[in-house]
Amino acid sequence: MIESLNSFTVSVEYARTHTTFLVRADGQREPVARVHREVHYEGLRPYTVTAGPGLTECVGHINEWKAWLPDRTLVGTVEHSRRTNSADRWTFAQHDLGELTGAPVGAGSRLRHASPLRMAFDAVQVNNVLSHRLRFRSDESEGFELSRPAGVRSAYEVTVHDPRVSRLLVLACLAQFNRYVASDPRKNLVDLVSNPLKE
Repeated sequence: MIESLNSFTVSVEYARTHTTFLVRADGQREPVARVHREVHYEGLRPYTVTAGPGLTECVGHINEWKAWLPDRTLVGTVEHSRRTNSADRWTFAQHDLGELTGAPVGAGSRLRHASPLRMAFDAVQVNNVLSHRLRFRSDESEGFELSRPAGVRSAYEVTVHDPRVSRLLVLACLAQFNRYVASDPRKNLVDLVSNPLKE
């Protein structure tokens, strides 16, 4: 199941009527989990996370701020606060693990999220040449690392350093990063052909 994954990649599919993230264990071609909702990426409906044979077993639900088990028990929350004069603040609050803080790793990430000059690096084109890496941890947990390699298309790599970290909540964190921080020209195409009133 997805909670045993220590290292995995995530690709994103955008369409006018759905948004889908496909989770693959490192080195595998076939996805081991699917994160899907029947609405374009700016929709408000939660994603359903499925895994198992044929990716038909519901293992939870997420949106860009929270994750729930199949029975709707809340796993935790994620939050990103943009700051003008200091580094962005990322928090990952898992109920049985406490709060982990995300910090940018590497020059490209620090320029985008922690530098006073970051407004000059906020253009969509920057994603083509600078990767993004965030490391989430606390005194009690080594947490996990989320990265988006440089390139036009949204794709992600995740490494989990603490097996207690909920992969569902990691996927919620990734969805938030993908929606509010990352860019992908396919999003613009979806915006052009989508009904803005559709939830």
